Order: sequence, then structure tokens, then C-alpha cells
Amino acid sequence: MLAGAVLVAGCPGSAAAGVAQHATAGPYRVKDLRVLSGPSPFPTGCPGAVADAEKVTGGEIEPAITVNPANPRNIVGVWQQDFGFGARTDLIGASFDGGRRWIHATIPGLTRCTGGTADFASDPWVSAGVDGAIYFAGSAGSAASEPPPIAVVASRSRDGGRSWAPPTTLTPLDPNLDTPAITASPVLPGHAYLSWATWDHLYNFPLNSALRFSRTTDGGATWSPEALIDQPGPTALDVAGRILVLPDRDWGHHRRGPGVLLAVFARADLATGMGGLFAARSLDEGRTWLPPVQIGSQPVATYFDPDSGLELPNAGFPSTAVAPDGTGYVAFEAPLSASSGAIGVARSRDGGRSWTQATSPGVGAFAFEPAIAVDAHGTVGLTFYDFRNDRLGDASLTADSWFVHSTDRGASWQETHLAGPIDLRGAPFAETGHELGEYQGTAALHGRGFGAILTLARPLARDGTTDIFFARIGPG
Repeated sequence: MLAGAVLVAGCPGSAAAGVAQHATAGPYRVKDLRVLSGPSPFPTGCPGAVADAEKVTGGEIEPAITVNPANPRNIVGVWQQDFGFGARTDLIGASFDGGRRWIHATIPGLTRCTGGTADFASDPWVSAGVDGAIYFAGSAGSAASEPPPIAVVASRSRDGGRSWAPPTTLTPLDPNLDTPAITASPVLPGHAYLSWATWDHLYNFPLNSALRFSRTTDGGATWSPEALIDQPGPTALDVAGRILVLPDRDWGHHRRGPGVLLAVFARADLATGMGGLFAARSLDEGRTWLPPVQIGSQPVATYFDPDSGLELPNAGFPSTAVAPDGTGYVAFEAPLSASSGAIGVARSRDGGRSWTQATSPGVGAFAFEPAIAVDAHGTVGLTFYDFRNDRLGDASLTADSWFVHSTDRGASWQETHLAGPIDLRGAPFAETGHELGEYQGTAALHGRGFGAILTLARPLARDGTTDIFFARIGPG
């Protein structure tokens, strides 16, 4: 949910602000960039939905992406459609030709727009399993009170994203729920893992925060009782849990995958003013979790555009990926000021028990919303936005999107301009720092190359204030 984003601004580790070396691998380039979202399917709104008039018709934000391992030309994305107080629904985009053509689909019963009772949806996430099933997770809730009570929901598609099962509700309505995300098993058919956070959105101490977990072993038909991943102290909150499935090898404790899971999450302590990234391990496919280890830390901070006073995007959410050799990667924002910063990258080669900082892509400007992936050859791909081309004193807040890749586990990087410039000042809710949502998506494509799903504002947006784009990036 958007309500919790500013709390973890600047949360990840501060040790990752280095200057990248020149990579020895050849350059990657953007081979295709196209609008994925299109006009809103709800031009007249959703009758009966509370606060529907506050939605921005044609505004899309916060996309996620997955590639089907059973059919690598099948790519599925999801995003918030017509956002405002939540979105009118989470909309699905599916391609069956590697991203050249797309169809749109809805999840029946997710919100009032699709035949359900929820006023809004938020926090969409998708992940494809080894058997070709596509899993969705998100939140859906009521806009009748503040903070809004929401429920964590899940759905699945067995036809590559064309059609979806009605959502399964994993939790009761609760105003303290936040940031669900789902990961399908790359090795166990029918298995998928879902995490979400809880914390007091009215900031009453104790915050009663926890990071929780559930799994399915029957393709989403049923979900396990929730398990506790982590519970911080009374003045701290955990958010944005991301589950990684480690490949089959000896990760210590005499346990081997594929039951070894890694949960990476952000934490902010409101009493000390410090934030951090943490990783917890499960050796039994999520039934129990070991105490987390810290990846990095940094003071909690919020940054503002010196020209307009608008809050800059800085959700502090980690982006995670695992390489074929089991190396885990975490990308995160590492701001230093409103005009300087970096994208940090940390890696673990021992199943998440210890972490080192890789060389940060040499950004220099304020950078935000990284999305990381690793292909079958171990090449790391990373997208992000920054303000390097913004000019003080003009009438816009200029952002560009970039892609960097590394063939040496993050020791060096090569950079490619992905998209832009765009102007964030004209985007709705610019004063909150949520112009583009809280995260974007990157996934490895079959062979060599990456697919990125990202939010772009005007002048590139064509159907409203923002659009969702798909980019295909490859060598040569």
C-alpha cells in the first residue's frame, strides 16, 4: 500500500556508493520499447466503489513482470490501473511472442470493477512456476475508512495469463497489512510462496510489526496457515518482503534446496531513525525461519525537489534475484541528498548467511526504484530511474530510466539509456513521491537479454498521465 512508502525512504545499506569500473563485455541496447497498458478499460469509472472519483482514469503505476519457464515467449505483467486511493483494479498484460504483442486480462472479483466488492486494489505482483502456472498476489480493500482495511489476495492462471481464477483471500480485512509479494517455485510444480507485512499505519507504539509468510503446494487451491518470518522491536517496522528460492546445493545445516528459501526485507526503526535491509533463511520451505542477518543500514530520510518542494520517489524497497549458481543479489536505493546518490547492489554466495557490497553502478545523481534480474548465463541486469538530466530552475522534474548489466557479479557495469526524459511534476500525487508507484520490474529473457516493465509519465505517456511500457534489452 502507498501509505507505508515514505517510512523506509533511504533504508538500504550505505556502504554501496562506489564508482563502477568499465565492463569488458559488449554493450546491450534497447531493441524494443512499446506501450503495454493502453487506454483505461474503465473510462466511466466503477459505479458503487467508494472514492472512485479520486481515481485517475488512464493513470497506471507500479508494474511487476515474470517470464514463463515452461514457455519463455510467454511474458506476463501486472500493474495498478486508474490509481488514486488504491487503483480501480490490478490489470494483467500477457504476451505469447516475446513481448511484441500483448493482450489484457482482469482477475474476476478482485474489485467492484471486475465483479467483486473491494473498492480498490494495490501492490500487484506476478510470478511464473516451473509448470507454467502464473501466480498473482496483491491487496484489495475498502476505502470507507482511513487507514483503509485491506486483505491479502492471490490468484492463478493456467493459460499463460489469458484468464484467471477468482481471488483467494489469505487474510481478514486489516488496516495494518502491507506490501504482499509472491514467488513461484522454479523447481517444484504447484508450489508458490507469499509474504506480507503488518504494522500500525497510525504510528502508535508499539507498532506491532511483523513479516508473515504462507505457501501453496497445490497450485493455489489452498494456502498454509501464516508463519512468522520476522518481528522487529516495538518502534520498528518490516516491509517489502521478497522471497528467493535457492537452487539445490548444500547451504549449510546439512540441508539442501529446493526447500531453502531466503526472505529479503526492509526495516525502519522510527525511534533511532535508522533503516536497514535484512535477509532471513528458511531450511524447510517456509515452515520456520532463522533469525535475520543485516545486509546494510542507512538513516531514514525523505528528500524533496529543491525547485518545487515535491517529495522525491524513494520507497526504499529492495529488488532481489538469484543466479543459477545460487548467488543472491539485492538492489536498493542509496541516496545521499536530493541531488546525489547511487543504486546499491549487495550479493551473497553462501545462501544469504553473509553479504558483501558489489560495486555500485556509477550514477551520482539521485536514483530510485531499481529492479534486478539474472539470466541463465549469470549476467546481472538492473534498471532504475535517476535525475541526472534534471536542471534546477526549470519548470520540470526530469527523470530518465537506465539499464546496466554486469558479467562479473557486479564488479563492473555497462550502462544503456532505457527511456526518457519524462516529467514527474505533471504526474498525479507528485507531492507524495508516488508518481510512478513504489517498484518496477525486470526479468531475464530466454537466452541472453532482459525484459523491463516500467512506468513512464508525459511526454512519453500516451493514454493519460502515465503509461506502462515494456522494453526488450539485449546484446549487440
